[in-house]
Amino acid sequence: MIIYRKPKVIEAEEIAAVHLKTFKNFFLSSLGKSFLITYYKSCIKSKDAISICAVDEENKIVGFCFGSLSSVGFHKKLILNNIPAFTLQALGIFFSKPKAIIRLLKNLKKEAHPEDNGDYAEVLSIGVLAKKKGLGIGKGLILDFEKNIKNKEIKRISLTTDYNSNSAVLKFYKSMGYEVFYDFVTYPDRKMFKLIKNI
Repeated sequence: MIIYRKPKVIEAEEIAAVHLKTFKNFFLSSLGKSFLITYYKSCIKSKDAISICAVDEENKIVGFCFGSLSSVGFHKKLILNNIPAFTLQALGIFFSKPKAIIRLLKNLKKEAHPEDNGDYAEVLSIGVLAKKKGLGIGKGLILDFEKNIKNKEIKRISLTTDYNSNSAVLKFYKSMGYEVFYDFVTYPDRKMFKLIKNI
């Protein structure tokens, strides 16, 4: 049986490990486990975030979903509230992968679509271990996230997913009631869909 609950701060390392297994070739994964621990730890502590983990019968985290209550300015506020930890991570990345800092800054500063005023909650990261896929855990995480959002009286949720070679994931989100809002390109050249759902 899978239980959905808020993770503890000390579980950020386990969540980072699940992230690395789930998203092997993604940009955030390339920043390393230490950065991911800092990021997820900061989200768990944030009053502006929703943090959910899926735990199996052995009390192991097999999936997670993290998001913001408000899309506008969430990451900037997260960094400002955790400056020492993120500064340490930035220094490490600067010396080991300097181009990654440029990519981070460019994507943090990206301009929104003209019709996008950011008046929604946003799913920022969701992952399920490959060996646990097909058990409805992803659906359970999304439903739990939506329940948390409804309790905050927020009316819309967005998420982003890859545009290319991603039809199964797109079909899953559409089956959950998400519709394509628009597509866009992130630095350096990654095409994405922004999806939106009214709840």
